[in-house]
Amino acid sequence: MNPKLNDLAAVLEEEIAVGDELRLNLAAQRQAVVAWDMDALIARIAAREAWIRSLSELEARRVRIVEAQGTPDYPVTLSQLIMACPEDLPTHQRLQSARARARETFSRLQADERDLNVLMENLQTHLHEALKPLAGPSLPLYGDTGATTPLRPSSALIRNKA
Repeated sequence: MNPKLNDLAAVLEEEIAVGDELRLNLAAQRQAVVAWDMDALIARIAAREAWIRSLSELEARRVRIVEAQGTPDYPVTLSQLIMACPEDLPTHQRLQSARARARETFSRLQADERDLNVLMENLQTHLHEALKPLAGPSLPLYGDTGATTPLRPSSALIRNKA
């Protein structure tokens, strides 16, 4: 049994754990956005940076382990390592399971990030629309004909009637 493959499985499992923490962090960010708690949002974003750094370090370790299994002329992939490992070894099953869980975890993480970005973009659009009247002139403007153009009424949100 190759001890490097056990190390590889351990690194993959650590990456999955970090991915799970990142998903929890994104859920907390979403909750902070919905609750309009900017202090909590900023704290979650700062905490996310540490998890991202950790994930980057784990990925570098994983790449080094996989690269060490091949040669410069013939690099190998994780899939090739799993296929080359005898199926009756626990390492084979551990690697196969970790690869499947990692794929699921990080696919879900990407979807969660995309959903959070859409939520924040929608919120930004609504805020922009609600604040538009504040950016308008306070005096009537004159159009091409010389007549004043009517001012738009202020938003109900601004008048506290929403």
